[in-house]
Order: sequence, then structure tokens, then C-alpha cells
Amino acid sequence: MSENSTKPPASVFVAASVVIFVLSLSAADSVGFVPYYIDGTDPAPSRVAIKDLPELGEQPVATSQEPAANSDTGILPTHIRIPSIDLDLPISNPDTRDTTKLDTILQNGPARYVDSAKLGEKGNVLIFGHSSHLPIVHNQMYKAFNKIPDLKAGATIIVEGNGKAYEYNVIDVKSVETTDANAVIDLSKTGNKLTIVTCDTLTGKSARFVAEAELVGSYDL
Repeated sequence: MSENSTKPPASVFVAASVVIFVLSLSAADSVGFVPYYIDGTDPAPSRVAIKDLPELGEQPVATSQEPAANSDTGILPTHIRIPSIDLDLPISNPDTRDTTKLDTILQNGPARYVDSAKLGEKGNVLIFGHSSHLPIVHNQMYKAFNKIPDLKAGATIIVEGNGKAYEYNVIDVKSVETTDANAVIDLSKTGNKLTIVTCDTLTGKSARFVAEAELVGSYDL
């Protein structure tokens, strides 16, 4: 080749390299090799193991987990009513997964799990609270969800927040073991669901009652 042959400008090689990189990244993403948090963010969990919630009976056993950030959208639930079991309680919204802190918060009533949906958002609103069948309980919030296992399919659950009420119908109530690998709560941003979790203290320390409900509608209070 002649020494006077024209060489492509450096910018051509740079552009070609960028194109090759983008195509390679797209191909890797299509087969699952690229994490969806490649932008540097740490996504919220898409599900939570029931065993990672506080022990929801009369003798909580605390373990520590890292705090989590709250979303800035949706409405925080502040009250739950279930007419069929005479339940009418406030709801707190802690911004942590630390079960030591959650154990203390639950002494004042049920709480919404930080990574679950808020009212008006797509996803699953997860609310948990204590149950206790001890003959004498000084703090009645340890008996907050004692009647959850009495719920029947079709029962109405009303969750309130910011002047609005969200009405759910119960689909199912079941007892699960935290030792079961499948004992997880779906927190994906699909559907409009409500899940209530509490201890099954009559069965054992690892047993939980899980009530699942779906949104029927909402209205202003």
C-alpha cells in the first residue's frame, strides 16, 4: 500500500467501537447477563420471605437488617378496618427492615412493610401485626390480629390514608410455615393486592397466618 494512502479519521474508529459496545450490551441484556440496576441503583426486593418479618407473637426474637429507602409516590396507609371481625386499628409506616426496630413499633399496632406498595400504587400492600393467645396480655396490640384467621373469602377490608379509603375483598386465608422455602410474599409492581401477616401462636413459633385480598375500589372519606 502506498504511504500516501488516505487513512480513516480516528473518529470513525471511535464511532465503530461505540456501536460494537452497544450491540454487545444489548445482546447480553437479552440473555440476562446485564443487571437491571446497571444505572447504579439498588432495586427494592421483588418479594420478602415471611421468616424475615418480625416474630409476630408474644415473644419477638429480633435480628438486624439494613434500613431501606421509601418511595415518594402513593399514599401511606394510616388505618385498617375489618367490620366482620370488629377490627379497627391504626397503621404505622416504618422506613426500616430492622426487626429490632419493627418489634418496638409493633407494640403500638400493625405496620406496613417498607418495600411493599402504598395505597394507589400497583403492587402488594403488606401489613403485619401481632397475635397472642396468652390468657393475660397487658399490651392489647399483641392481640391486634388475633381474629385474622376468622376471615372468610369475600370479607371486606378497608384501608385508609390521606382522606381516601381503599376497599379490598378477601381471597384466601392460610397458615404457612416460615421454614418453607416457598413462604414468601410477592412484592412485584403488578396487580392491586393487600396481604396481612400475623403469627399462628396456637400452632407454633414458625407458623404464620397469611390473608390475601384484592382491591375492589376506592372512594373519598
